[in-house]
Amino acid sequence: MDFIRAFKYPFHNSAKVISIVLVLTIIFTFCIALIASSHDWSSYLQFISYRHALDSVNELDQPGSGALLGMLGLLAVMVFEGFWLSGYSVEVIRAIMKDYDTMPGIEIGANLRKGFWLFLSGLWYVIVSLFLGVVLWLLVGIFSKLSFLLGSIASIGAIVLVIAYIFLAGWAYFVGVTRYAWADDRSALFAIRHNMRIAREHRGPSIRLSAFMIALMIIYGIARSIVEGVVGGFIGPDIVVAAVITFITYYAFNLFQHFSTQHLIAQYALEIGIGGQNEFDKDKVDHIR
Repeated sequence: MDFIRAFKYPFHNSAKVISIVLVLTIIFTFCIALIASSHDWSSYLQFISYRHALDSVNELDQPGSGALLGMLGLLAVMVFEGFWLSGYSVEVIRAIMKDYDTMPGIEIGANLRKGFWLFLSGLWYVIVSLFLGVVLWLLVGIFSKLSFLLGSIASIGAIVLVIAYIFLAGWAYFVGVTRYAWADDRSALFAIRHNMRIAREHRGPSIRLSAFMIALMIIYGIARSIVEGVVGGFIGPDIVVAAVITFITYYAFNLFQHFSTQHLIAQYALEIGIGGQNEFDKDKVDHIR
């Protein structure tokens, strides 16, 4: 996996990423404007203490219909954004796996459909995780009743298994997403055992993927903190202006990090043999290049 290439990917497609940032910012700001226009919320920006905050809330009138519409709009946009971004990310991964440096076009309908299937597969992983968690909890309880020592050993073992499972399930989820991205086969998303086997057999690339993802979080987190510290001085009492600046900063850093991460995930898929190219063949191609 090439970390530098993944990091540069969204910057090479900065026009498209920024356009997504601006569209989402405009939509969210419109909803915030509806909420803000329904009442004078300035007292929220003048909190001195927790007690004063409670007093201010108690003195406010009930929000009007504009605020209710804005809140419903925010909820709808967040749901829409989650489904769309997940589905669009599938197309991004597929394009990268096909060695395209340009981000694919946006197809809202197809993106939402794929995002919906990713949402369902995420629920499936959660259900399986909860089931395994209950089983471990019951086993720990049984051993604890037998003796304190057995209970302690079982508790430590359960913690180790949970941590290992979290990592393995996360890698398996990425395996399923990339298999779905490549072949457009929904069943790949739900094949937890098969995806886990693939991830387990390629522990080296899986661990590197996690390390690179953590590195991206640290780099973008530091950069975001610096920018927010500088920009924070320009935010005035106008709640709409504050919302615009906050949304732009939030979406810019999160989306750039997100698409860098998708590039890493696509590279991970190719390295472990997804996409009709196994690791041995990939090494030969890299050597020729």
